[in-house]
Amino acid sequence: MNKLRKLIDTSLALHYQLRLKRDQWRSPRQLKKIQFKKLKALLKYAYCHVPHYHKLFSTAKIKPDDIKNFEYMRKIPMTSKKDIQENFADMIPRGVDTSTLSCEHTSGSTGIPLKVYRDPSFTRTSYHYAVNSYILLECGVRPSDNFVTVWGRSAKSIQWGKKYTRLWGSPSETVVPLFPPLKLINILRLIKPDVLNTFPSVLITLADYDVSGIHPRVILTQGEMVTERCRELCQKMFGLELFETYGSVEFGNLAFECNEHCGLHMITTSALIEFVDENGEWVSSGEQGEMVVTGFLNYVMPFIRYRIGDLGVPTDEKCACGRSWPLIKSIQGRTNDYLVLPSGRKFSWLYLIRVIRASLYDKIFRESAFTISQYQIVQDRKDRIILKIMKGREFNPEILEWIRKSLEREFEKLGEHLDVKIEIVDEIPMERTGKRRLFISKIT
Repeated sequence: MNKLRKLIDTSLALHYQLRLKRDQWRSPRQLKKIQFKKLKALLKYAYCHVPHYHKLFSTAKIKPDDIKNFEYMRKIPMTSKKDIQENFADMIPRGVDTSTLSCEHTSGSTGIPLKVYRDPSFTRTSYHYAVNSYILLECGVRPSDNFVTVWGRSAKSIQWGKKYTRLWGSPSETVVPLFPPLKLINILRLIKPDVLNTFPSVLITLADYDVSGIHPRVILTQGEMVTERCRELCQKMFGLELFETYGSVEFGNLAFECNEHCGLHMITTSALIEFVDENGEWVSSGEQGEMVVTGFLNYVMPFIRYRIGDLGVPTDEKCACGRSWPLIKSIQGRTNDYLVLPSGRKFSWLYLIRVIRASLYDKIFRESAFTISQYQIVQDRKDRIILKIMKGREFNPEILEWIRKSLEREFEKLGEHLDVKIEIVDEIPMERTGKRRLFISKIT
């Protein structure tokens, strides 16, 4: 039975993969029509079968038929992770036996880990697989590639890929745990990945070591924000431009970067992503907004207008590749990633990153990209930030005072006084999944 299920899943996935390759060239109007049809089907199902959403819709005095176009979506209240945890039993459709379902847990990077049940239906499972395979192929991955993922700490040993998966148009994935850098590099030299899939912070860590003998053709990242520093180090180490992908445990893969690197293409046939301001209104093209996601591929635990906890910048720009999928200009980090100044004003933590970056690339230090290995910004008080720094292989102690003065000067321009404390550390702690956070606020 399992073999039959696998055969059906794979056959359907190939069918949907071909459909996705066709859909990417459809007109924006056609894509929106397909997306709205899927949205309406999900809303109707959730209203009729999921207690939480029936109550939510009733309280807001709306019904699925009231949603005439995308604008009407704003009438539906947004849902947070806390809402889901507090109403967890009511998130499951009536009559569904959860003991028969597979599940995963989110990393808890927003402070709230979440259990997510998976839809077992042939159609939606196959479409989920199709999206994953489609993204890989569009980023240049080949079914015959030696595909290696370096991931979190859950696995204690290497999980080797299954060769037969290549017969169905998908690469065979080998998962390597986050071993210490030297051990990891030696393993990668032995495995010789054609494709390396990992967190951006792992690539930054590898930049401090000799990576000769590792020659991937494609590098993919997800799970963390990709900084310009990460992109530059990737170029220096491997002579490659990395491909950023975006997704989550709740929804799977949602967007990807093509070889034009103009932004991330949103796959609108699997989800609707909104970008909203603090008042819940849609932001304009080029403005930062909180990302609110409605997924179409999980009916046993629907997520409708779900506050995923990320910030992003949508854009109306068209990618030079010609694909019609709309673009995310950039992923900007987590919604709780902002700096609170003594006056009470809030600033994106990316403002600090830009200042640090400018300091690192001042004329005195621009000769070396390896002065600093990793860093993390911690705000523990409104009037102080702590910059934790790991030394790079070509560390120059002068850079510490240079960065501190640069940051303090920038705050003075804003009329704010912040103390900048710099600490040299041996390690920047990782989360359970292996992610590293660049900014931590202890006051927001």
